[in-house]
Amino acid sequence: MLLRELADRVSETAQLAGVDPAPGMVSRSRASLESDPRIVIEQGAAEQLPFGDGVFDLVVSTMSFDHWSDQSQGLCECKRVLQDGGRLVIADLFAAWLRPTVKLGRRERARTIQQATQMLEAAGLRDLRWHRIYNLGPFPLVRAVIGRG
Repeated sequence: MLLRELADRVSETAQLAGVDPAPGMVSRSRASLESDPRIVIEQGAAEQLPFGDGVFDLVVSTMSFDHWSDQSQGLCECKRVLQDGGRLVIADLFAAWLRPTVKLGRRERARTIQQATQMLEAAGLRDLRWHRIYNLGPFPLVRAVIGRG
């Protein structure tokens, strides 16, 4: 679990929070992380994060962005909860060869770097840097973007 990995790498005073829309996943996560008081798990969705403005210096989303019901709204929420200058990291499926899937039922979903970049910039994120994470043979598949709030 990403929160456990992060907790093992950050200062003892760092506070970490996780969000999941599925009650079952929230329960499982809370049970597996209950031994670390620095970690809280909340039920919620990216489009309506259950946190105040500017409370995080880092927001991370791994392999969930493609499932957000409203990616633009979710990015605005990520920006809202970031401290000024905080960073957003999103790792997901971004590749030009995924463009046809937008027409086949993934409407209004960013599947390419260009689409995601437009959404990130519209949400007010800046200094975007893209990184390849995983390729499917010669084809890029999973990429990560880092942006500053």
